[in-house]
Amino acid sequence: MEKIKIYIFNTASRAAYYGIGSYIDQLKNVLSSASIEFCVIYLNAEGNEVSIKQNEENKCSQINIPMVPYNNKYGRTYYSRNVAYILKELINEEKNTKLIFQLNFMTDPYLALYLKKMFRCKLLLVAHYTAWSFSLMGDEKRLLTILKTPSYKRSLEEKAIIRSLKDDVRMIKKVDHFICVAQHTLNTFMKICDIKQSKCSVINNAIKDSYHKLDNNEKIKLRNKYKIEINEQIILFVGRLDEIKGVSFLLKAFDKILKTHIKAHLFLIGDGDYTQWLKESDDNWSKITFTGRLNKDRLNDFYKIADVGVVCSIHEEFGLVAIEMMMHSIPIVTCDTGGLSEIIENDVSGLKVPIRNIKGKRTILIKTLANKISILLDNKSIAERIAAGGRKRFLEKYEIKDYSKKMLETYNRI
Repeated sequence: MEKIKIYIFNTASRAAYYGIGSYIDQLKNVLSSASIEFCVIYLNAEGNEVSIKQNEENKCSQINIPMVPYNNKYGRTYYSRNVAYILKELINEEKNTKLIFQLNFMTDPYLALYLKKMFRCKLLLVAHYTAWSFSLMGDEKRLLTILKTPSYKRSLEEKAIIRSLKDDVRMIKKVDHFICVAQHTLNTFMKICDIKQSKCSVINNAIKDSYHKLDNNEKIKLRNKYKIEINEQIILFVGRLDEIKGVSFLLKAFDKILKTHIKAHLFLIGDGDYTQWLKESDDNWSKITFTGRLNKDRLNDFYKIADVGVVCSIHEEFGLVAIEMMMHSIPIVTCDTGGLSEIIENDVSGLKVPIRNIKGKRTILIKTLANKISILLDNKSIAERIAAGGRKRFLEKYEIKDYSKKMLETYNRI
């Protein structure tokens, strides 16, 4: 039977500490349980030298390749080529062993090209996010319009978007299999380029079920730990404090909520540039807490005591936070966009808020967002029904078992 050896690529970026970092942690657990040998390769790592970390069996478990500054247009190409040369010195190709490189970031066709040149390997690409969706806030219609616009009529920003998109497409065509974490991502690529359906699949992100229902005494004890009053209504946001996450709309909606819910308190867990958000929340400072990024244990504490969860992204490739909240049986309000549209069944496993294009800008209706959150704060029976529906959907579609099965099948098939 052919042995499988997997090298998982990551890169030093904010995404590595959030969605992709969590994804790789789950993947490592899956591979360990299946007794598949693997190693994580960090590109653009800190330091000046390549470093290798060995596990307890003295096998390579992590390779760090430092970032190299460059100031010409070929710098990225040279870096990708040199990464392949470095790995050629560190990785032994064994007989009867399938070597798989799993790439977890887009827009680097040169890395795919040089890995194929240097190794007898299979390349697996997972699209966790796309550059165009960040730039355009997930506005696919605008992307399609830009693609139809002659190059000389495109703005500099639009030209940069198309360049990165073309790199994505070139990368997809060079790999052996392409995985999207949500159906909408694959749908977009199928519209804009000629890729074989047989080399593509959709495998949703998933997490291991770690839910533990607290009784009232345990909740009181946990609230006391963080100096939160028993009758405070906790509205919880988790994620990077970026424009695309809809923070500005949430702060404005919370201002409306406070007019009828004096005991409401908004907790925003995640890092970012606080200056703008503090300015926007100045009249409500005593009712808003910015915690910064929390470790897993502290984050889980807030999941256990939250009354309502909010995932109000203008665009979300998948929506890992949403399934974490669903796992913890938190009634949630989300925007009807991207992966969130696929995860949430409106009025069953969450309440959805539409995204509107107003004067060419993707916008969340603040009044609607405030109303949806208020419904869950005001109606215990509705909140409990939504929480139960979310928990049920998590167990059916986003618990780690189904993900594990699909990933292992893919490794064996490619």
